Amino acid sequence: MATRYLLKIHSVPEHTIEFIRNTFTKTLKLIIDGKEADRVSCLLPGQRTLRANFVHGGVPRGVVATSVPHRLLWTKETIEVDGQALTLTRMH
Repeated sequence: MATRYLLKIHSVPEHTIEFIRNTFTKTLKLIIDGKEADRVSCLLPGQRTLRANFVHGGVPRGVVATSVPHRLLWTKETIEVDGQALTLTRMH
């Protein structure tokens, strides 16, 4: 019942970002390096934005994950690190 996206950042390969949409509990979670960084409820349809930071080499990096309704039943998820969009890889 959950859609999970796992990201490896090419410029920062030792960090992982996961974006999880759980349709059973109606939640979105942003997990960075195995720790929950942000969570939001999505009981009603609408755009959701999750924000978090991680530090690499003493430099803070900003992560923004969005989920936007697309057509009637679907959503489009995006993740940006420092303003640069990343390619999502869906995990089952």
